[in-house]
Amino acid sequence: MPTELKRAAEDGDDSTPTRLRRKIVVPEKPVYLVVEHKAEPAYSILSVGTMAPKIPLHLSQRGMSFTAMESPQGSWIVGVGGDKQIHTTIFDVTASKEWQGPWLHTNKMEPILIPHRGQLYVLSSRPSVKRGAMGLDYLPWFEQINFEDGRPNQAEVCLELEPPPIFPCRITPPEYRNPPAIRVASYAMVGSHILLSVQLDNVTSPDKVARKYRKYMGTCGYDVEKKVWEMVHEMNLPFLGQAVPLGDQLFLARSKERDGAYAVYCMHVGQSTSGTSELSIIEVPLVVPKSRPILGELLFPLGRGRFSSVHFRSVDTEPESKLGKPSVVHGTYSIVKENFDDAIIMKQQRQVYKVADRSCPLAHPFPVVAAFTMGDA
Repeated sequence: MPTELKRAAEDGDDSTPTRLRRKIVVPEKPVYLVVEHKAEPAYSILSVGTMAPKIPLHLSQRGMSFTAMESPQGSWIVGVGGDKQIHTTIFDVTASKEWQGPWLHTNKMEPILIPHRGQLYVLSSRPSVKRGAMGLDYLPWFEQINFEDGRPNQAEVCLELEPPPIFPCRITPPEYRNPPAIRVASYAMVGSHILLSVQLDNVTSPDKVARKYRKYMGTCGYDVEKKVWEMVHEMNLPFLGQAVPLGDQLFLARSKERDGAYAVYCMHVGQSTSGTSELSIIEVPLVVPKSRPILGELLFPLGRGRFSSVHFRSVDTEPESKLGKPSVVHGTYSIVKENFDDAIIMKQQRQVYKVADRSCPLAHPFPVVAAFTMGDA
């Protein structure tokens, strides 16, 4: 039986105070999920809320990251990275056809993908200073794919970009013998800047961090217009993973201080008195109805202060199980900003879809690796 997403339930948020309730009529766009399977092909695409069968991505490979790209020439779902070859896969949503995309200079496991104005920026999530057998996450750590003129073809090669200054670019000979295990901890696209902070996984002593590894601390920003990196803040970003844009310089992300609970941040990159770029970031108090918390491992923006979450739910969570009758919970939320002191999340609706696939079991424990909306309503 082909994989399908069958709608099972839908409800709203009756717990929201009357003064905050408002009917928001926004045209809905198709929502796509990329799910991972235990067998090959490794990934397939599902369209939420439709009876359309899954679309296997035959050119995909384990360890890919996925994102959506749109331009006047078309809409694509793009997979980059993986554990084998260094190519990319591009699925044309309109033509329903998969193509091989440009070649990376070096392959990257689960890279950070940042689409912006027809360009796709590809960043190593765990930069390595040593070339292994497969060359995974070796230099260059930062590459760019151009979609402005339409789908790039297989013969093209990604553009190599300058690496972030908080990556191990200035490593010393003693450090090379025992290099720091650096990984991207948090990132966001704020205006024309890609913001980035990293974490050292093999350093446990705070004293060592303060002295030897100070060069890996702080927040850097890549200006996509000037094509340069700058340090924009002396502190690391206060959230985990990606910050989802909500509009009006507001972003939603998991707070470090609140053990991963969602928080709203107001972020802006401006010019300091010395003429350098400077990040301004303020946490905005967040009020969420107790009966309707934000559920979901994946968040993506919908525009106009709205966003969606995707939460995978299975009946049997044992690794050996085949995830009998699993389901996907798709939540849609909106931001209601009463004033500049509070950002109130109002649940708009929730839909539950059963995932049926007897022929190709889903990966464990969380098979949904990407979620996004694209295309016209």
